[in-house]
Amino acid sequence: MIYHGGGLLVGSSEIIPQAQIDWLADHGFIVVIPNYRLAPQVTGATSLSDGVDAHDWAASGLADTLDPHGIQVKPSDVAVMGHSSGGTIALHVGSCRPVKAVTAFYPSLYLADESNDAHKPYRGPPFGNVPDYHPTEEDWQAIAPATKQISESTIPVPNMPPPPRSRWQIEVCTKGKWLSTLCPDGDYSSIDPLTRLNVNWPPVTFICGEVDTIPGSTLDLAKRAEDDMRKVGVREVVLEVVPGAGHMFDMLKPLGAEDLGSEWQFVVAGLQFLESHVKG
Repeated sequence: MIYHGGGLLVGSSEIIPQAQIDWLADHGFIVVIPNYRLAPQVTGATSLSDGVDAHDWAASGLADTLDPHGIQVKPSDVAVMGHSSGGTIALHVGSCRPVKAVTAFYPSLYLADESNDAHKPYRGPPFGNVPDYHPTEEDWQAIAPATKQISESTIPVPNMPPPPRSRWQIEVCTKGKWLSTLCPDGDYSSIDPLTRLNVNWPPVTFICGEVDTIPGSTLDLAKRAEDDMRKVGVREVVLEVVPGAGHMFDMLKPLGAEDLGSEWQFVVAGLQFLESHVKG
């Protein structure tokens, strides 16, 4: 299962790199990429809960769905991965469901720690030069329509005006309101699986950029998570650091398609980690 990123505010299954899907499919995986409900109509805790529900459906119902097509699935052989906030969902699922392994690409970590820069305004890339945004009533109808909950949202396309929800996401992050938007009741532990860290966690690998500057996803937090996991006795923890890489390094280049260089090899290492624990 792959959970998409977007800060639990934007994104959809469509943004998962096709090369990663293809690699997994070529190595015998049935790839499930669920959408989940996004803030502000729901809380971040609901987004994480949707991730768990998607896992439960895959573990209990996918085999029956695919069996008439001659595709055999072992419901017990579920591995999860995700990118950015999707990596956080993957860690959350791993904390409460018996998955084989978790691969988290540059996840959002330690969100319950209010000294974390994720609680502060952020004007770094890619948000640094974006002007302030004041949504109109029409914009709000697109951002948070009254008649439905949003479970997928496009992300900005280069050289094109960003849609209202993406402009709103940027405004929320630059003003330091990201986590208070996800947790209006202030219960940040509800979106922080590391507050539930214990020896029963599955094997975990982190794939993180050396120069990731996105608050909540910086390398120091991944190193802290690796250390804390080892201290509580998680049976296998791996941290892969991609030299010179930033946030979403695997999505901003055609890795695995035109580019088979060193950064793609780090992606493959994360995918092989899942394979080794499912097939081993």
